[in-house]
Amino acid sequence: MLHKIGLIIVLTLFTGMLFAQSIKKINRNFKHDAPDSFHVVFYTTKGEFEMVAYKAWSPQGVTRLYQLVKSKYYTNMYIFRSTNRYIQFGISNQPDLNKYLEHQTIQDEKVSESNTVGKVAFATGGPNNRTVQLFVNKIDNSRLDTFGHAYSFPPIGKVVRGINIVQNFYGNYKDTITFQHQDSVMKYGNVYLEKHFPGLDKIKKAKIK
Repeated sequence: MLHKIGLIIVLTLFTGMLFAQSIKKINRNFKHDAPDSFHVVFYTTKGEFEMVAYKAWSPQGVTRLYQLVKSKYYTNMYIFRSTNRYIQFGISNQPDLNKYLEHQTIQDEKVSESNTVGKVAFATGGPNNRTVQLFVNKIDNSRLDTFGHAYSFPPIGKVVRGINIVQNFYGNYKDTITFQHQDSVMKYGNVYLEKHFPGLDKIKKAKIK
């Protein structure tokens, strides 16, 4: 019993240290501005896909992407949504980090580019609610340009290599996780998905090229 309690204490301390390190790294990078354009390579369980981000399309969105990639945020996270329309990812395996970033929102911006095939944008749950989750359009989703509210889903870049990889991520669960289990994934991390939704593909890491 004492051994079990000791193990729990050690794990709690380790988790706290990991969270503190992640927050420190992210907050440090939140001070950085983004260049006018840059390439990001996403390394996944299906292979690589590469996007180019254009600051002119969404200055705040592109800057946030740059800061997160520099922080190595998109590491070891599942692509929890894959439908015929888009893929979506961006929930960390660290519940405390998810809780913190949930409040680090950026303001809406006018849509200047359409959500066509290969365009990348931040997901949002309402006005001024973009944080860390990204989606990639698998078809022409131009309806998202004006969906919900005036400043909806402005693309921040587009996939320039590996769109075939994006099209083939595991998609048997469709929208189930997004609309019924996302809070649990935020709270428990990868272990929840691994237990209840096996087979999902994963973003292993993302790197600025």
